[in-house]
Amino acid sequence: QWRKSSNINTENTYVRVTDQSGANRQSDVFYSKGAHTFLSSNPTPISKSLHLPFFPALTYSKHYGLFYYRSGERRGEHKKIKSEIWLSLNSIIKTLASVILVVLGTLFVGLILGWFVISLIAKRLTRSLQMLQRTAQSHSQSVVNVESLLPVPNSPVEVRELATSFNDLLSAIIENNKREKAFISNASHELRTPIAAIRGHISLVKRRGKDHPEIIDTSLHFIDDESAKMQALVNSLLALSRADKEVVQKTTFDLVAIVNETVEEQRVLLEQNIEVRGAKTASVNANQTNVLQILSTLFDNAGKYAGDDSTITVQITNTAHDTILSVENNGPSIPDEDKKHIFDRFYRGDHAHNSQITGNGLGLAIAAQLATLNGIQIKVADVVPHGVRFELVFKKIA
Repeated sequence: QWRKSSNINTENTYVRVTDQSGANRQSDVFYSKGAHTFLSSNPTPISKSLHLPFFPALTYSKHYGLFYYRSGERRGEHKKIKSEIWLSLNSIIKTLASVILVVLGTLFVGLILGWFVISLIAKRLTRSLQMLQRTAQSHSQSVVNVESLLPVPNSPVEVRELATSFNDLLSAIIENNKREKAFISNASHELRTPIAAIRGHISLVKRRGKDHPEIIDTSLHFIDDESAKMQALVNSLLALSRADKEVVQKTTFDLVAIVNETVEEQRVLLEQNIEVRGAKTASVNANQTNVLQILSTLFDNAGKYAGDDSTITVQITNTAHDTILSVENNGPSIPDEDKKHIFDRFYRGDHAHNSQITGNGLGLAIAAQLATLNGIQIKVADVVPHGVRFELVFKKIA
Protein backbone atom coordinates (compact mmCIF):
# COMPACT_ATOMS: atom_id res chain seq x y z
CA GLN A 1 0.00 0.00 0.00
CA TRP A 2 2.90 2.40 0.80
CA ARG A 3 4.47 1.84 -2.63
CA LYS A 4 1.17 2.54 -4.39
CA SER A 5 0.27 5.72 -2.52
CA SER A 6 3.80 7.24 -2.44
CA ASN A 7 4.56 10.07 -4.93
CA ILE A 8 8.35 9.57 -4.74
CA ASN A 9 10.20 9.61 -8.05
CA THR A 10 11.72 6.15 -7.96
CA GLU A 11 14.07 6.90 -10.84
CA ASN A 12 16.39 9.01 -8.71
CA THR A 13 15.17 8.37 -5.18
CA TYR A 14 15.49 5.18 -3.17
CA VAL A 15 13.74 4.41 0.12
CA ARG A 16 14.15 1.61 2.63
CA VAL A 17 11.82 1.20 5.60
CA THR A 18 12.66 -1.26 8.40
CA ASP A 19 9.78 -2.22 10.69
CA GLN A 20 10.70 -3.92 13.97
CA SER A 21 7.48 -4.88 15.76
CA GLY A 22 6.53 -7.34 18.45
CA ALA A 23 8.28 -8.60 21.51
CA ASN A 24 10.72 -10.67 19.57
CA ARG A 25 11.75 -7.63 17.46
CA GLN A 26 11.32 -9.33 14.12
CA SER A 27 12.19 -7.03 11.24
CA ASP A 28 10.23 -6.45 8.08
CA VAL A 29 12.07 -4.48 5.36
CA PHE A 30 10.26 -2.56 2.63
CA TYR A 31 11.94 -1.10 -0.44
CA SER A 32 10.85 1.44 -2.98
CA LYS A 33 11.13 0.54 -6.63
CA GLY A 34 14.76 -0.13 -7.52
CA ALA A 35 15.96 0.44 -3.96
CA HIS A 36 16.76 -3.23 -3.30
CA THR A 37 18.84 -3.46 -6.48
CA PHE A 38 20.54 -0.15 -5.65
CA LEU A 39 21.52 -1.31 -2.16
CA SER A 40 22.51 -4.86 -3.13
CA SER A 41 24.79 -3.69 -5.97
CA ASN A 42 27.18 -1.92 -3.58
CA PRO A 43 29.85 -4.15 -2.01
CA THR A 44 29.91 -1.74 0.89
CA PRO A 45 26.67 -0.68 2.54
CA ILE A 46 25.58 2.59 0.98
CA SER A 47 25.25 4.20 4.38
CA LYS A 48 28.92 3.53 4.93
CA SER A 49 30.18 4.82 1.60
CA LEU A 50 32.46 7.83 1.27
CA HIS A 51 31.16 10.87 3.14
CA LEU A 52 32.32 14.31 2.05
CA PRO A 53 33.84 16.63 4.70
CA PHE A 54 31.76 19.65 5.74
CA PHE A 55 28.73 18.02 4.03
CA PRO A 56 27.73 15.05 6.23
CA ALA A 57 24.39 14.61 4.45
CA LEU A 58 26.13 13.91 1.12
CA THR A 59 27.22 10.38 0.28
CA TYR A 60 29.19 9.25 -2.72
CA SER A 61 28.77 5.83 -4.27
CA LYS A 62 31.24 4.67 -6.89
CA HIS A 63 28.61 3.08 -9.13
CA TYR A 64 25.71 5.44 -8.61
CA GLY A 65 27.40 8.77 -7.92
CA LEU A 66 26.49 11.42 -5.41
CA PHE A 67 23.45 11.06 -3.15
CA TYR A 68 21.75 13.01 -0.45
CA TYR A 69 21.13 10.56 2.42
CA ARG A 70 18.85 11.04 5.41
CA SER A 71 17.48 8.57 7.98
CA GLY A 72 15.04 8.72 10.86
CA GLU A 73 13.31 6.52 13.44
CA ARG A 74 9.87 6.44 14.94
CA ARG A 75 9.46 4.51 18.18
CA GLY A 76 6.43 3.19 19.98
CA GLU A 77 5.52 0.51 22.48
CA HIS A 78 7.12 -2.69 21.20
CA LYS A 79 7.57 -0.94 17.88
CA LYS A 80 10.37 0.84 15.99
CA ILE A 81 10.26 2.00 12.39
CA LYS A 82 13.42 3.24 10.69
CA SER A 83 13.18 5.13 7.40
CA GLU A 84 16.12 5.76 5.06
CA ILE A 85 16.11 7.80 1.86
CA TRP A 86 18.73 8.29 -0.85
CA LEU A 87 18.16 11.20 -3.29
CA SER A 88 20.38 11.13 -6.36
CA LEU A 89 22.07 14.46 -7.15
CA ASN A 90 23.45 13.38 -10.52
CA SER A 91 20.85 15.25 -12.56
CA ILE A 92 21.43 18.38 -10.49
CA ILE A 93 25.18 18.07 -10.99
CA LYS A 94 24.68 17.63 -14.75
CA THR A 95 22.44 20.69 -14.84
CA LEU A 96 24.94 22.68 -12.77
CA ALA A 97 27.78 21.59 -15.04
CA SER A 98 25.75 22.63 -18.08
CA VAL A 99 25.05 26.00 -16.50
CA ILE A 100 28.74 26.48 -15.71
CA LEU A 101 29.70 25.59 -19.27
CA VAL A 102 27.09 27.98 -20.66
CA VAL A 103 28.25 30.76 -18.34
CA LEU A 104 31.91 30.18 -19.23
CA GLY A 105 31.07 30.05 -22.92
CA THR A 106 28.98 33.20 -22.69
CA LEU A 107 31.75 34.92 -20.75
CA PHE A 108 34.31 33.91 -23.36
CA VAL A 109 32.13 35.09 -26.24
CA GLY A 110 31.37 38.29 -24.31
CA LEU A 111 35.07 38.93 -23.80
CA ILE A 112 35.76 38.42 -27.50
CA LEU A 113 32.89 40.68 -28.57
CA GLY A 114 33.77 43.22 -25.87
CA TRP A 115 37.35 43.36 -27.07
CA PHE A 116 36.22 44.04 -30.64
CA VAL A 117 33.65 46.65 -29.56
CA ILE A 118 36.12 48.41 -27.25
CA SER A 119 38.74 48.39 -30.01
CA LEU A 120 36.29 50.00 -32.44
CA ILE A 121 35.23 52.63 -29.89
CA ALA A 122 38.84 53.32 -28.92
CA LYS A 123 39.82 53.80 -32.57
CA ARG A 124 36.87 56.14 -33.07
CA LEU A 125 37.76 58.15 -29.97
CA THR A 126 41.47 58.32 -30.73
CA ARG A 127 41.01 59.14 -34.42
CA SER A 128 40.32 62.79 -33.59
CA LEU A 129 43.16 62.86 -31.05
CA GLN A 130 45.55 61.41 -33.61
CA MET A 131 44.46 64.07 -36.09
CA LEU A 132 45.13 66.77 -33.50
CA GLN A 133 48.50 65.22 -32.70
CA ARG A 134 49.52 65.13 -36.38
CA THR A 135 48.37 68.70 -36.94
CA ALA A 136 50.17 69.95 -33.84
CA GLN A 137 53.34 68.14 -34.89
CA SER A 138 53.19 69.60 -38.41
CA HIS A 139 52.64 73.08 -36.95
CA SER A 140 55.60 72.68 -34.62
CA GLN A 141 57.83 71.83 -37.59
CA SER A 142 56.43 74.51 -39.89
CA VAL A 143 57.35 78.17 -40.04
CA VAL A 144 54.50 79.15 -42.35
CA ASN A 145 51.62 77.74 -40.26
CA VAL A 146 52.97 78.79 -36.88
CA GLU A 147 49.95 81.08 -36.33
CA SER A 148 47.24 78.68 -37.54
CA LEU A 149 44.85 76.92 -35.17
CA LEU A 150 44.12 73.23 -34.71
CA PRO A 151 41.12 71.66 -36.49
CA VAL A 152 38.08 71.19 -34.25
CA PRO A 153 36.28 67.84 -34.82
CA ASN A 154 32.51 67.62 -34.48
CA SER A 155 32.70 64.52 -32.29
CA PRO A 156 33.30 63.22 -29.74
CA VAL A 157 32.32 66.10 -27.49
CA GLU A 158 35.32 65.68 -25.17
CA VAL A 159 37.83 65.93 -28.02
CA ARG A 160 35.97 68.92 -29.49
CA GLU A 161 36.15 70.71 -26.15
CA LEU A 162 39.84 69.78 -25.81
CA ALA A 163 40.61 71.16 -29.29
CA THR A 164 38.66 74.33 -28.50
CA SER A 165 40.63 74.81 -25.27
CA PHE A 166 43.90 74.27 -27.14
CA ASN A 167 42.85 76.82 -29.75
CA ASP A 168 41.99 79.35 -27.03
CA LEU A 169 45.47 78.85 -25.60
CA LEU A 170 47.05 79.07 -29.05
CA SER A 171 45.09 82.24 -29.82
CA ALA A 172 46.41 83.85 -26.66
CA ILE A 173 49.97 82.75 -27.49
CA ILE A 174 49.65 83.95 -31.10
CA GLU A 175 48.26 87.30 -29.96
CA ASN A 176 51.04 87.69 -27.42
CA ASN A 177 53.58 86.76 -30.10
CA LYS A 178 52.14 89.41 -32.40
CA ARG A 179 52.35 92.01 -29.64
CA GLU A 180 55.96 91.06 -28.96
CA LYS A 181 56.82 91.32 -32.65
CA ALA A 182 55.08 94.69 -32.89
CA PHE A 183 56.88 95.83 -29.73
CA ILE A 184 60.28 94.88 -31.15
CA SER A 185 59.45 96.48 -34.49
CA ASN A 186 58.24 99.70 -32.86
CA ALA A 187 61.21 99.82 -30.49
CA SER A 188 63.58 99.35 -33.42
CA HIS A 189 61.80 102.09 -35.35
CA GLU A 190 61.82 104.50 -32.41
CA LEU A 191 65.55 103.91 -31.90
CA ARG A 192 66.38 103.97 -35.59
CA THR A 193 64.85 107.42 -36.16
CA PRO A 194 67.03 109.40 -33.71
CA ILE A 195 70.09 107.32 -34.62
CA ALA A 196 69.59 108.16 -38.30
CA ALA A 197 69.17 111.84 -37.43
CA ILE A 198 72.30 111.84 -35.27
CA ARG A 199 74.35 110.12 -37.96
CA GLY A 200 73.01 112.59 -40.51
CA HIS A 201 74.17 115.57 -38.48
CA ILE A 202 77.53 113.93 -37.78
CA SER A 203 77.97 113.42 -41.51
CA LEU A 204 76.95 117.02 -42.11
CA VAL A 205 79.54 118.28 -39.62
CA LYS A 206 82.22 116.13 -41.21
CA ARG A 207 81.46 117.41 -44.69
CA ARG A 208 80.80 121.07 -44.01
CA GLY A 209 82.02 121.76 -40.48
CA LYS A 210 85.36 123.23 -41.51
CA ASP A 211 83.91 125.58 -44.10
CA HIS A 212 80.77 126.42 -42.14
CA PRO A 213 81.57 126.27 -38.41
CA GLU A 214 78.20 127.85 -37.56
CA ILE A 215 76.42 124.55 -38.26
CA ILE A 216 78.42 122.76 -35.57
CA ASP A 217 76.51 124.32 -32.67
CA THR A 218 73.18 123.63 -34.39
CA SER A 219 74.11 120.00 -35.06
CA LEU A 220 75.43 119.48 -31.53
CA HIS A 221 72.21 120.91 -30.11
CA PHE A 222 70.17 118.58 -32.34
CA ILE A 223 72.35 115.58 -31.44
CA ASP A 224 71.91 116.39 -27.75
CA ASP A 225 68.11 116.52 -28.14
CA GLU A 226 67.95 113.27 -30.09
CA SER A 227 70.27 111.47 -27.67
CA ALA A 228 68.08 112.66 -24.78
CA LYS A 229 65.06 111.16 -26.58
CA MET A 230 66.97 107.92 -27.05
CA GLN A 231 67.90 107.86 -23.37
CA ALA A 232 64.28 108.47 -22.38
CA LEU A 233 63.15 105.68 -24.72
CA VAL A 234 65.73 103.23 -23.37
CA ASN A 235 64.74 104.12 -19.79
CA SER A 236 61.09 103.53 -20.69
CA LEU A 237 61.92 100.17 -22.26
CA LEU A 238 63.85 99.15 -19.17
CA ALA A 239 60.99 100.29 -16.94
CA LEU A 240 58.52 98.30 -19.04
CA SER A 241 60.74 95.23 -18.92
CA ARG A 242 61.01 95.50 -15.14
CA ALA A 243 57.25 95.98 -14.85
CA ASP A 244 56.68 92.75 -16.79
CA LYS A 245 58.80 90.75 -14.34
CA GLU A 246 58.38 92.70 -11.13
CA VAL A 247 57.04 91.11 -7.96
CA VAL A 248 55.47 93.94 -6.01
CA GLN A 249 55.64 94.35 -2.25
CA LYS A 250 52.40 95.93 -1.12
CA THR A 251 51.90 98.11 1.95
CA THR A 252 48.96 100.02 3.37
CA PHE A 253 49.26 103.80 3.09
CA ASP A 254 47.18 106.97 2.83
CA LEU A 255 46.48 107.66 -0.84
CA VAL A 256 45.53 111.29 -0.16
CA ALA A 257 48.98 112.01 1.32
CA ILE A 258 50.70 110.47 -1.73
CA VAL A 259 48.49 112.50 -4.09
CA ASN A 260 49.21 115.76 -2.25
CA GLU A 261 52.94 115.02 -2.35
CA THR A 262 52.83 114.32 -6.10
CA VAL A 263 50.69 117.39 -6.79
CA GLU A 264 53.22 119.67 -5.09
CA GLU A 265 55.98 118.23 -7.29
CA GLN A 266 53.90 118.52 -10.47
CA ARG A 267 52.91 122.14 -9.81
CA VAL A 268 56.55 123.06 -10.30
CA LEU A 269 56.77 121.14 -13.60
CA LEU A 270 53.39 121.88 -15.21
CA GLU A 271 51.88 125.11 -16.49
CA GLN A 272 48.35 124.05 -15.59
CA ASN A 273 46.61 124.63 -12.28
CA ILE A 274 46.08 121.43 -10.24
CA GLU A 275 43.07 121.10 -7.96
CA VAL A 276 42.53 118.26 -5.47
CA ARG A 277 38.98 117.36 -4.36
CA GLY A 278 37.17 114.65 -2.47
CA ALA A 279 38.08 112.57 0.54
CA LYS A 280 40.57 113.82 3.09
CA THR A 281 41.88 110.33 3.81
CA ALA A 282 41.82 107.04 1.91
CA SER A 283 43.76 103.92 2.93
CA VAL A 284 44.80 101.61 0.10
CA ASN A 285 47.01 98.54 -0.20
CA ALA A 286 49.56 98.71 -3.03
CA ASN A 287 53.20 99.37 -3.82
CA GLN A 288 53.73 103.03 -2.98
CA THR A 289 56.55 103.54 -5.51
CA ASN A 290 54.43 102.06 -8.30
CA VAL A 291 51.49 104.31 -7.42
CA LEU A 292 53.77 107.37 -7.49
CA GLN A 293 55.04 106.35 -10.93
CA ILE A 294 51.48 105.86 -12.23
CA LEU A 295 50.42 109.27 -10.89
CA SER A 296 53.46 110.94 -12.47
CA THR A 297 52.56 109.39 -15.83
CA LEU A 298 48.94 110.56 -15.59
CA PHE A 299 49.98 114.11 -14.66
CA ASP A 300 52.59 114.17 -17.44
CA ASN A 301 49.98 112.97 -19.93
CA ALA A 302 47.47 115.58 -18.75
CA GLY A 303 50.08 118.33 -18.97
CA LYS A 304 50.84 117.47 -22.61
CA TYR A 305 47.28 117.76 -23.90
CA ALA A 306 45.58 120.29 -21.61
CA GLY A 307 45.86 124.02 -22.28
CA ASP A 308 48.43 126.00 -20.28
CA ASP A 309 45.74 128.06 -18.54
CA SER A 310 43.48 125.08 -17.82
CA THR A 311 42.94 123.10 -14.63
CA ILE A 312 43.84 119.49 -13.93
CA THR A 313 41.35 118.10 -11.41
CA VAL A 314 42.20 115.26 -9.04
CA GLN A 315 39.23 113.58 -7.34
CA ILE A 316 39.46 110.97 -4.55
CA THR A 317 36.26 109.08 -3.73
CA ASN A 318 35.62 106.37 -1.13
CA THR A 319 32.78 103.95 -1.94
CA ALA A 320 31.48 100.89 -0.12
CA HIS A 321 33.76 98.58 -2.11
CA ASP A 322 36.43 100.75 -3.77
CA THR A 323 38.60 103.82 -3.55
CA ILE A 324 38.60 105.75 -6.83
CA LEU A 325 41.29 108.24 -7.85
CA SER A 326 40.59 110.25 -11.01
CA VAL A 327 42.84 112.67 -12.91
CA GLU A 328 40.84 114.89 -15.28
CA ASN A 329 41.94 117.45 -17.87
CA ASN A 330 40.07 119.55 -20.43
CA GLY A 331 42.24 118.65 -23.40
CA PRO A 332 40.92 117.03 -26.58
CA SER A 333 38.69 113.97 -26.14
CA ILE A 334 39.98 110.56 -27.16
CA PRO A 335 38.09 108.79 -29.99
CA ASP A 336 36.49 105.49 -29.02
CA GLU A 337 38.75 103.61 -31.43
CA ASP A 338 41.84 105.06 -29.73
CA LYS A 339 40.50 104.16 -26.27
CA LYS A 340 40.80 100.45 -27.18
CA HIS A 341 44.55 100.81 -27.77
CA ILE A 342 45.55 103.68 -25.51
CA PHE A 343 47.36 101.34 -23.10
CA ASP A 344 49.14 99.42 -25.89
CA ARG A 345 52.88 99.79 -26.19
CA PHE A 346 54.06 102.51 -28.59
CA TYR A 347 50.47 103.42 -29.44
CA ARG A 348 49.90 107.12 -30.01
CA GLY A 349 46.58 108.61 -31.10
CA ASP A 350 46.07 111.23 -33.79
CA HIS A 351 46.51 114.09 -31.32
CA ALA A 352 49.78 112.58 -30.09
CA HIS A 353 51.37 112.84 -33.52
CA ASN A 354 51.57 116.60 -33.12
CA SER A 355 55.24 117.48 -33.31
CA GLN A 356 54.87 119.74 -30.27
CA ILE A 357 53.78 116.81 -28.09
CA THR A 358 56.73 114.72 -27.03
CA GLY A 359 56.58 111.08 -26.04
CA ASN A 360 57.21 107.56 -27.24
CA GLY A 361 53.90 105.85 -26.49
CA LEU A 362 55.20 103.83 -23.54
CA GLY A 363 54.10 105.91 -20.55
CA LEU A 364 50.50 104.69 -20.33
CA ALA A 365 51.57 101.13 -21.19
CA ILE A 366 53.94 101.15 -18.21
CA ALA A 367 51.24 102.68 -16.00
CA ALA A 368 48.74 100.00 -17.05
CA GLN A 369 51.26 97.21 -16.37
CA LEU A 370 52.08 98.58 -12.92
CA ALA A 371 48.37 98.94 -12.17
CA THR A 372 47.79 95.31 -13.13
CA LEU A 373 50.64 94.13 -10.90
CA ASN A 374 49.08 95.98 -7.95
CA GLY A 375 45.54 94.81 -8.61
CA ILE A 376 44.48 98.34 -9.58
CA GLN A 377 41.92 98.83 -12.34
CA ILE A 378 42.78 101.68 -14.72
CA LYS A 379 40.07 103.26 -16.90
CA VAL A 380 39.75 106.11 -19.38
CA ALA A 381 36.61 108.12 -20.19
CA ASP A 382 35.61 111.33 -21.93
CA VAL A 383 34.61 114.49 -20.09
CA VAL A 384 31.70 116.60 -21.41
CA PRO A 385 32.00 118.87 -23.38
CA HIS A 386 35.65 117.94 -23.93
CA GLY A 387 38.46 116.44 -21.95
CA VAL A 388 39.73 113.13 -20.63
CA ARG A 389 39.47 111.45 -17.24
CA PHE A 390 41.73 108.60 -16.11
CA GLU A 391 40.53 106.56 -13.13
CA LEU A 392 42.44 104.29 -10.77
CA VAL A 393 40.17 101.91 -8.86
CA PHE A 394 41.69 100.45 -5.67
CA LYS A 395 39.99 97.55 -3.92
CA LYS A 396 38.74 98.37 -0.45
CA ILE A 397 40.89 97.03 2.37
CA ALA A 398 39.00 94.29 4.21
